[in-house]
Amino acid sequence: MKKIVITGAASGLGEALAKHYAKQGWAVCVADIQEEAGQALAQQLASAHGTDCFFHSLDVTSESQWQDLYNAVAARWKGVDALINNAGVASSGDIDDLPLKDFQWTIDVNLMGVVKGCYFFTPMLKKQGGYIINVASMAGLIHVPGMSAYNVSKAAVVALSETLCAELESYNIKVSVLCPAFFQTNLTKNMRATHSAGIKVANRLMENSSVTADDIAAQVFTDSAAGKFHILTHKRENMFWRLKRFLPKAYMNLMKKTGEKMHKKMTEKSA
Repeated sequence: MKKIVITGAASGLGEALAKHYAKQGWAVCVADIQEEAGQALAQQLASAHGTDCFFHSLDVTSESQWQDLYNAVAARWKGVDALINNAGVASSGDIDDLPLKDFQWTIDVNLMGVVKGCYFFTPMLKKQGGYIINVASMAGLIHVPGMSAYNVSKAAVVALSETLCAELESYNIKVSVLCPAFFQTNLTKNMRATHSAGIKVANRLMENSSVTADDIAAQVFTDSAAGKFHILTHKRENMFWRLKRFLPKAYMNLMKKTGEKMHKKMTEKSA
């Protein structure tokens, strides 16, 4: 039986990933800061699929809690086949408007949470090989104005993943980075935004998306097993990434116009 640790697994995309892997016969460690929801999900998965699923409390910003998680997995399973660093948060606001503590919070969770996951579990994976899947975002590839903290955190996850993809190849560890655009999830539940408009726009984009968390979970399972590095789930947004790579001047002009439109809307609302 293959074994996987998934962070942020009690809800949203993490929950969909946990359900999909358990359905495929994997043992799943549901790691999350939400204890009640996480314990309920682990029990549900174990009952439904007969696999060894368990919950472990984890705040991804805490080094000591990562150590505790590693110790629990080592004691229970002796090893692990895959790690999905999924836990993340959202923030939005202009660079001189978003409080620095919120910028740091975004980095601590989205980037350093992933760094700590890789730091603690890479030694275990080196012994047997396996998979590391880091959840970034399309915001890690294309950078919309007004989301500097989020964009920076996700771009850094892409850079980290690319580095590890080459660094860990000789250990038979395959590294993938997931870069979805908006999809139906609870991203804005704990979002820190300087303007309510940012949350409203994000909610609207998620509601209008035809892509679900279940769709993404299924693609992650297939693409990571196939050894794909970039796991890209949204065709329209992928076109903007191509534009950035092949026509960088046109891409920057588009982003500048987007920034001007956003500034105009914010100015009109505050007038």
